[in-house]
Amino acid sequence: MTGRGLQTQTGVALAIVVWFIAGMSLLVAGIVLSARSDTRLAQLHLGRAQAAAVGDGAIALLLADVMEGRFDEDAGALPQGRYQLGEHVVTVLAINQEVLVDINNATPRLMQDAFLAAGMGGDRATVLGNAVVQWRRDAARTGARSFTTIEDLIAVPDLDRTALDAVRDFVAVPEAGRGLFQSGGRAQRNLEMLRMAAPAMRGDALVNAGGVAGRGRNLRVDAIVTIGDRPWLRRRWVSLGKGSNGLPWRVTRTEPVRIVPRHAG
Repeated sequence: MTGRGLQTQTGVALAIVVWFIAGMSLLVAGIVLSARSDTRLAQLHLGRAQAAAVGDGAIALLLADVMEGRFDEDAGALPQGRYQLGEHVVTVLAINQEVLVDINNATPRLMQDAFLAAGMGGDRATVLGNAVVQWRRDAARTGARSFTTIEDLIAVPDLDRTALDAVRDFVAVPEAGRGLFQSGGRAQRNLEMLRMAAPAMRGDALVNAGGVAGRGRNLRVDAIVTIGDRPWLRRRWVSLGKGSNGLPWRVTRTEPVRIVPRHAG
């Protein structure tokens, strides 16, 4: 074999080796990336499970304190507190459902005010508030059900997931009776209080929001716990009174645990 032929074969072999090394590098990089994604996903599932467990436990502790009269209802004490469960500190706050905007009965103006309080711009808040009321009217004409959960708002035209997540701290489908349904001075005070008490505003801080939020027998209870570097929210809707499990309260709805924005302050 001539020297030129040997050099050619050597060059081909070297190219094959280089391509093989490059291919293996890409394969290894893909495996590492997949492993990292799996690890992050596992950590997310673990965080969600931990937040649900400690959130439910802390909510039960707050409700026990409420039933034992540790919050002076006549003085308007806001049911809230911090509870240590294992290595986690959980901040819990209860809101009376009567101070939340009743999406099945609120006037167009009050629905607009709710979207304004949630951070929507004036024009956007007007469009969304009117759209919610129009949807109710159209549903009534066709015999369809009114809103049964807050998530039903996603059926309203022009109301996307971003708007739903923004307004959900201000609205309710009350379990009994009625929440806010007309605009006015009291409604504005309550919307301001709700803005202060929103998880994204308070983070894991306690709230000085007056007593209007704590009265009533039907409560929305929020528990916030930081796991890793993420603040998680567990939210339960509760009616005080004997439940089927022997506890002096009944959980009427439990929302899936979710990550909330960090404290804006």
